[in-house]
Amino acid sequence: NMVLQHGKRLTIHGKADAGEKVTVSIAGQKKKTVTGSNGMWQVFLEPLKAGGPYTLTISTPNKELIYNKVLAGEGWVCSGQSNMEFYLNWAATAKQDVPQATNDQIRLFDMKARWRTDAVEWQASVLDSLNHLQYFTHAEWTVCSPENAGKFSAIAYYFGKMLQDSLKVPVGLICNAIGGSPTEAWIDRRTLEYEFPAILRDWTRNDFIQDWVRGRAALNVKKSTDKFQRHPYEPCYLYESGILSLQQYPIKGVIWYQGESNAHNKDAHEKLFKLLVDSWRTNWNDAQLPFYYVQLSSINRPSWPWFRDSQRRLMAEIEHVGMAVSSDKGDSLDVHPTHKLEIGERLARWALNKTYGYDKVVPSGPLYKSVSFVKGKAYVEFEYSKGLRPSVEGEKLRTFEIAGDDEIFYPAQAVVEGNQVKVWAKEVKDPKVVRYAWQPFTRANLVNEEGLPASTFRSDVK
Repeated sequence: NMVLQHGKRLTIHGKADAGEKVTVSIAGQKKKTVTGSNGMWQVFLEPLKAGGPYTLTISTPNKELIYNKVLAGEGWVCSGQSNMEFYLNWAATAKQDVPQATNDQIRLFDMKARWRTDAVEWQASVLDSLNHLQYFTHAEWTVCSPENAGKFSAIAYYFGKMLQDSLKVPVGLICNAIGGSPTEAWIDRRTLEYEFPAILRDWTRNDFIQDWVRGRAALNVKKSTDKFQRHPYEPCYLYESGILSLQQYPIKGVIWYQGESNAHNKDAHEKLFKLLVDSWRTNWNDAQLPFYYVQLSSINRPSWPWFRDSQRRLMAEIEHVGMAVSSDKGDSLDVHPTHKLEIGERLARWALNKTYGYDKVVPSGPLYKSVSFVKGKAYVEFEYSKGLRPSVEGEKLRTFEIAGDDEIFYPAQAVVEGNQVKVWAKEVKDPKVVRYAWQPFTRANLVNEEGLPASTFRSDVK
């Protein structure tokens, strides 16, 4: 039931006895090789045409492996923490969407944790397994059905559904998201050793790592007597157990929803996120691997406006990435908002526009570009600004604020003028800074003609 990436040369590799002849066959191709002295072998398949089903056969003179119902299409890794892990069964639109989730052209590979990082103390057998990187359950490719999709990532499902519907080719989704996991757990060790060694030092007492992350890990491993005890939140752990185990399975790109466990330190996260993208691109040997991520939603946590703006600015610093805004679908009290359909489809818009060349698909809501100050008013320009308007007709634009050199912000009036927004406040005669949606939980309402929401921004942050 797997989906192999179509349109690119594929490496098929494995182990056998030294010196054995290995034959790999699929779609009229037959490739032969001889195993090396170390027992390793590999062959290269010419690009497969999208579709199927194909049968992949791998054989030696004494053994034959047959993989049935194989499709060729688009493969995506869907990763991060609990908002990516969040099941379709729990989504706001689950009641209508789950029963309709039967689709033979979408295949799911669901890498679930063997033990959730809940507020519990793990037993000795669990602790020993963690030290051997045995954290993820054994996963198999399955056909998308109400039963399988209901327990799969909601965002990944909605993303894959929109891709499959638009591209008319099979889509394979690999989900390995882990609730509560910090960015540093998903980066390879060599990268952190060279680029951010401070985060590796005594990680259970390291201020670069969020208090909550360290506290939960300490509780989970409380019964351990091993001073080298490992935990999924440890730097590098999830890369070693959840990325390397994929053995560079061929993919088209990555979607990512994570940051809640790094929102205490936006500066450290800016560095870590760049290292994460580089780390995965190196692993998959693809310097242009698309990486589309979700900006944190809105909730009453003071650091989040700064963190969301930091995520927005990362788009200008990393190539082949895009950010889906989610703050309009937040919950002031719940870090797990249930409106996942919109977020999955916003990620799919980035993929359709940037990866697949669908120029008419608008990938994003308004993104801050520049501001000019003229006669006491701020004129703000945006990318993706066609049809700027409030989200509800007849409402006034909300949550714009303006300040002078003293950086004391006042609520401002804002109106759309063409493809700009004019902002002013009677208290500020000579404005120097404008900001938008700068509340942890925001009711900001600027959208473009597609109804896609504008991102948090502050004009003086470089």
